[in-house]
Amino acid sequence: MALPVVKGSRYKTILPSTGVEIEYRPYNVGEEKLLMVALESKDQKMIIRTLKDVMEGCIFDKVDFSRFTVFDFEKLFLALRAKSVGEIVDLELKCQDTGCNSVTPVSVNLEEINLSDLPESNTIIIDNDIGVTLRYPGIQDVEKYDEEHLQKPEGAFDMVIDCIDTIFDEEGVYNTKDEPRESVEGFLNNLSSGQFKKISSFFDKIPTLTHDIEYKCIKCGKENEIELKGLQSFFT
Repeated sequence: MALPVVKGSRYKTILPSTGVEIEYRPYNVGEEKLLMVALESKDQKMIIRTLKDVMEGCIFDKVDFSRFTVFDFEKLFLALRAKSVGEIVDLELKCQDTGCNSVTPVSVNLEEINLSDLPESNTIIIDNDIGVTLRYPGIQDVEKYDEEHLQKPEGAFDMVIDCIDTIFDEEGVYNTKDEPRESVEGFLNNLSSGQFKKISSFFDKIPTLTHDIEYKCIKCGKENEIELKGLQSFFT
């Protein structure tokens, strides 16, 4: 005789970049084991692949992760984790007093975590009639590179190249998909530092998960205040 199968609940959330509604179920114990193994590996590519596999299995709609921004991906997993394991996450945060450095347990309610605001425009005017339009980095962009590479200046430069959709001037609009990568790289290399900063500053304003926490050190009594940013901050 076949054993009974427990029917799970269904929930909905909204992708912040598009407003598209996603219906999903909580992940099960087997899927949670896969996530734990991936997180313990500390291999960014393995973690992303596992997250995609688990999320795809939990989503009732057909999704194309290549069209997900990083913050869409983070927001969806945060909602999925809250309904699968619980809204409360227990963290251990270091005291900010350099003479103390002890660890204090702190609980965070995932439903209180907000997404920072979207930039007002993705069009950057570089000089007179010359400018670029940018897109938000997608999960496929992050998946392309090792985390160590993205922390380096050349990694940030590669990400900028990947996220330029068009370059325009008074004569026309040039889609970077139709241009050799070397041409886009040459365009950027020809900019002054100030002009390149106009472009790179767009990435400083990309929405991310944020939450301000105030906590008192259990050892020295210091009142600490910290801003958690990004998905990883809430699970380490």
